[in-house]
Amino acid sequence: MPRTPARFALKFVIGFALLVAAFEASRGSVFERFVVEDVILTPTVLLINSMTPSEQVTLVGRSLKSDGANLHVTRGCEGIEMFLLLIAAIIAFPVTFGRRIQGLIYGAVLAYVLSISRLMTLHYVLRYSPRSWEMLHGLVLPLVPIVLMALFFLSWASLSPLPNELRGARAA
Repeated sequence: MPRTPARFALKFVIGFALLVAAFEASRGSVFERFVVEDVILTPTVLLINSMTPSEQVTLVGRSLKSDGANLHVTRGCEGIEMFLLLIAAIIAFPVTFGRRIQGLIYGAVLAYVLSISRLMTLHYVLRYSPRSWEMLHGLVLPLVPIVLMALFFLSWASLSPLPNELRGARAA
């Protein structure tokens, strides 16, 4: 079957659906708590407290609590879906295995940094500019990381050499 944009789109949608279903199946598990609380939320709290020790943020369950703010991080706000989108796109794109691994590693680092940065920003907005909360939480801060991840993917894809089987097909 020839590789086409439609095939990429189909593989991407199916891959993303499977990844989301798998993560949904982990809801409430030790794995989910580890990923969300230990890998994402704990470093977020540590970074906030390192950068602004006066905040004295603590992690209580999935809430970042301080004297001036209580940010409860619900499912979907921790950035996991952004990473799942990236995985699905990279797996669906026709490149060599090595290039795919490289994209996953660099993309994972970017997704991780964006997730933590977004949560830190949400804490500071809630604490110091609560009037801006609705706009930033509802539109800007979910959209900006997704746009940056899309730009990363497009850049990675444009720099990826095509596999041998596609080189000849593209020239024809």
